[in-house]
Amino acid sequence: MPRPDANASPNAAADANADANAAATTSAAATAEPALLQLRDILRDELIAILDTVRAAKALVLDRDLAGALSSIVDFGLLKDHGVDRIFLLDDEPSADALPAGVIFFSLPHVRKMKLVAAHVRRLSAATASASASATATSAGPRDFSLQLVPRRTLLCERVLEEEGVLGDLAVGEFRMHFIPLEADLLSLELPSTFAELYLDADFSAIGYVARALMRLQAVYGFFPRILGKGDYAAVLADAMLRMRREVLVSGRGAAPGAGLGRDAVLATSRAFDSVVIIDRAVDLVTPLLTQLTYEGLVGEVFGITSGHITLPAAAAAAAAANTASSPQPSSDAAPKRKRLPLNSGDPVFRDIRDMNFSSVGALLSKMSRQLQLSYESRHSAKTVQEIRSFVGALPSLQAEHQSLKTHVALAEAIVARTQEDDFNALLDIEQTLVAGADLGKEQMAYLDKMLSLADPGARGAGVAAGNGADAAAPAGGAPQYSIHRVLRVMCLYALCRGPAAVKQKMYDAWYDEVIAAFGHHHTITMDNLSRAGLLPSPQSAAAAAAAADAAAAAAAPTAPASAAVSTADVPASDAGLLNTLVPSTRPRHSVHTNPQSFLRKALNLVVTDVRESDPDDISYVYSGYAPLSVRLVQCLARDPAVYSAPTSSRYADMLLRPLALTLQAGRPSATPSVQSGDMEGSPGVHAGGGVKSGWGGWEDVLAELPGETVDVSQELGVAAAAAAAAAGVGGHDDVAEAVVRRLGEKPPATLVVFLGGCTHTEVSALRLLSQLHNHRYIAATTQIINGNTFLDSLIQHAPV
Repeated sequence: MPRPDANASPNAAADANADANAAATTSAAATAEPALLQLRDILRDELIAILDTVRAAKALVLDRDLAGALSSIVDFGLLKDHGVDRIFLLDDEPSADALPAGVIFFSLPHVRKMKLVAAHVRRLSAATASASASATATSAGPRDFSLQLVPRRTLLCERVLEEEGVLGDLAVGEFRMHFIPLEADLLSLELPSTFAELYLDADFSAIGYVARALMRLQAVYGFFPRILGKGDYAAVLADAMLRMRREVLVSGRGAAPGAGLGRDAVLATSRAFDSVVIIDRAVDLVTPLLTQLTYEGLVGEVFGITSGHITLPAAAAAAAAANTASSPQPSSDAAPKRKRLPLNSGDPVFRDIRDMNFSSVGALLSKMSRQLQLSYESRHSAKTVQEIRSFVGALPSLQAEHQSLKTHVALAEAIVARTQEDDFNALLDIEQTLVAGADLGKEQMAYLDKMLSLADPGARGAGVAAGNGADAAAPAGGAPQYSIHRVLRVMCLYALCRGPAAVKQKMYDAWYDEVIAAFGHHHTITMDNLSRAGLLPSPQSAAAAAAAADAAAAAAAPTAPASAAVSTADVPASDAGLLNTLVPSTRPRHSVHTNPQSFLRKALNLVVTDVRESDPDDISYVYSGYAPLSVRLVQCLARDPAVYSAPTSSRYADMLLRPLALTLQAGRPSATPSVQSGDMEGSPGVHAGGGVKSGWGGWEDVLAELPGETVDVSQELGVAAAAAAAAAGVGGHDDVAEAVVRRLGEKPPATLVVFLGGCTHTEVSALRLLSQLHNHRYIAATTQIINGNTFLDSLIQHAPV
C-alpha cells in the first residue's frame, strides 16, 4: 500500500501562523521551562477561527473519539459565544428540526466515519428540501455543511465523500490538532488505536501526525539537539523528523513573512529541550497490561479516564453527590444521572494524590480533612475586622477544596471496595508472580479457568465503555462476570513474562478454544491479532517469526553503532524512506536469550523487593515493586544508579572507568567526552542535573534483547547545513549557534519523552518522580493515554452490531 504520510514534508507555511502565535505568546513569558500549557491557547484560537467561518448559528457533530479531546481545549461557554447552539455525536441521528442552518462535522480521517458524515449530509439535505417544498416550512434556506478533518485532510477521505455523492455539499478543511497539553508535563495527540494501526493494519498515518506535532514544537522552541529512541517505529519517526527538517531547510519554508519565525528558528538549537527520547510501545508490552497502582492509575482502571476527564456511572455519581452535604439530594423517583468530572492539576486535592501509591492515599486524605477542619474553625478565633476579612477572602478556596476532598473521598471509597474484592487480589497476585519471573501455581491457573467459565461476552473494560467499570456487576448473591479484556490481559502477560517457550502448543490450543467458546467465534480474529502483534504468539507463529528475524538479520547490512551521532544535514535524503527498507517487528532481532524478559528483569533491576510506597525513591513504587521498563530505559540514558543491580555490578565499574580509558587511549589530557562520541559523561552516581548523558553506550546487551532499531542522532549542523545556512543569509555554524531560542529563559532544558503507541498514567507518574530525583524536568508526550483495557481493545474483534 502507499506510504506517503510518514515521509511527506509538513505544510510549514500553513503551520507558520500558529507557530507565530506561539512565539508571540511565549516571547513575553519569562519562565525558564517550556510553557506547554500555552499550546492549548494556540489550539483554542485555531478552533475558534474555524467556527467563525460559519457566521450563522451552528451545531457541532463530533466524532466520539474526538469529543473528549476537543472538550479539553475549549469549554461550551466559549463555543456558545461563537454561535454554537447544539453539540451531537457522529453516531447519533439528530432530527433536522433540532439543527440550525450551520452544521460543522469534526472527525478523524477514517473511511467508516466519512460514510457516517455522508449519511448525515444526505439525510439533512433531504429533510431541508422536503421542508422547503412544504407550505408550513418555517425556513427554506439551505444548510451550510462543513467538515473539519482532524488532524489532517486526506485524499482518501475526499475520494470516499465523492463516491458517496456529498463532496460538493461540504466545505472540507482540517483542524491541525497537534499535541494537547493535558498537564504542564503531559502532551497527548489523543489518537485512538495507534499501536494496532501500526502493527496490524500497516497504517503509518500516526507517524506523520506525531512527526508534524514534533516539528511544531521545534518551530516554537528550537530543534532538539539530540534524538534518541528504541523500536522500529521510533526509528521511522526519527527518520521522518529529519527528512521534514531537511526539506524545510532546503525549501526555505520556515514561517510566514513577518511572523518572526523564519528559518533561523528552524535552525536554532533549543534551550527548552536538551533531547527527545522516542519509546516505541512494542519495546515494553508488559507495562500497559499490569494493574496500575497509583491513585490516578486506579481511577483509570475502575472508571476510565478520557482526555483528563472521568465519567462516573450513575451509582458512583449518586454516592459522590450523597457525600456532599451542600448538594441537593435527588428525589427517589428521579433517574440517577452520569457525572463527568475533570481530573487535572487545577484540583488541589488531586494534584497532591494523583501520583501516590494507592496504599498511602487514605492517610493523606485523612490529613487533608483534618487540616481543612482546622481552617474552618479558625473563623472562631477571628476577632478583628482584618482577620474576618482574611477568612472571608479565603472562604471560596476552602469551599472548593472541601468539595474536591469529598469527591475524591467518594472515589477512593469506590476504589477501596474494588481492591478488597477477592478477584482483584487474585489478579494482582498473578501479575506480581509473573513479573517476578515465577510460574503460576495451580490455584492461579484455576483462577484463569474460573474467569473463562464465568465469562460475559457483553462486558467491556474500563475506559473502553467509559464509566461502566472493568467487568459486569455480579447479580445479587451471584458470582462476578468477566470481560474478555481481563482474560486476555492475564494470557498475554503470561506469554510475555514467561517467554515464547513457556506457551506450549497444547496450552495455546486450549486457551484458544476456551476463548472462542466463552466469548464468540468472531474472536478467532482477536487471537490472530494478538499473535501477529506479539502479545500472545502461537508456538507456530513464534517459530516462523524467529526464522524470519534470523533471515532478516543475516541479510541486513552492517549498521552504525547504537550511540554513533549522525549529522542530519549531511546525510542525503532517501526517496524511499526508512519505511520501505524496514520490516517492523515486536520481536528482538539479535536476542541471545531464550526468555529476554528474564534477562531484562535482572539487567535493569525491574523488580525491587524493598520498595517504599509511601515515600518512594524508585519508580517501582507505581506497581508496588515493578519498574516500568520504558522508564528504566530513560534512566539508562540518565545513568541513574537505580538500573545497576548486583548481577550487573561489572557494568557499573566499566562505565565508571570508560571515560578514563578513552582519555588514556587518545593520549590527551583528561576531559569530558563529547556527547557525540557515545561515551559516558560523568559517573552513574552523579546525575548532573538529569537528562540524557551520552546515549546508549554501554547498554548494547540490553538493547539487543529489546525489539526494534536503536536511535541516537545528533541534530548538530554539519558542513552542508552550515553552507545552506550561509547561502540563506542565516550565517555559518557560529552564527546559527548564536540564534538559539531564548524565549523561555536560561534554566537547564527539559527532556521530552515520546511514547509512540500510548503510555499509562503510571509511566507518567514514574517520570514525575524522576524529575524530582534528578532535579531535571521530564515531559511526557504520547499518542494516547492507555490502560490494559484500552490497549487491548484496539486488537479485539468486536461482534457486529
